[in-house]
Amino acid sequence: MMLVQVQRFFLFYLFLLLVVGMLLELLIRFFLKQSIFGLSDFIGFASVWLYAIGAALASYDRTHIKAEFVNVFAKSTRVRNLCRLVSAVISAGMSVIFTKWSWDLCVYSVSIGEVTQAYPVPKVIFQSSFFVGGILMVIYFLWEAADCLVDFNRNT
Repeated sequence: MMLVQVQRFFLFYLFLLLVVGMLLELLIRFFLKQSIFGLSDFIGFASVWLYAIGAALASYDRTHIKAEFVNVFAKSTRVRNLCRLVSAVISAGMSVIFTKWSWDLCVYSVSIGEVTQAYPVPKVIFQSSFFVGGILMVIYFLWEAADCLVDFNRNT
């Protein structure tokens, strides 16, 4: 899937950029006892993109954090599949709410002209990571729910 390849490419280069930025900040602070103006802000904002897109990719890979203790108690495949389906639907629903809040944050940020402290960079560039990650998570959780529904119906 092309979208997943773009996400992986973005994550790789974003991670590389963050490592270089953090190393540069560390070296400048250690040797020159100075800080590069705005670099720590950039690192923080770039990290948010890393977390948001990484969470979406984990949703696609279905490696996001889960507490699947149902397998211990439920011996029936049908019950396990039903629990997986309910979990995926709840996750999709929560992602929709999260995405709506993210959209509201972006709209608000644009409406007041919010910019970063170090440089006049619109904060919406960084805040939109939550919205983009949220949309991807909704898509991937709905896809997982559809797969779970197929599995549930197959074991009737």
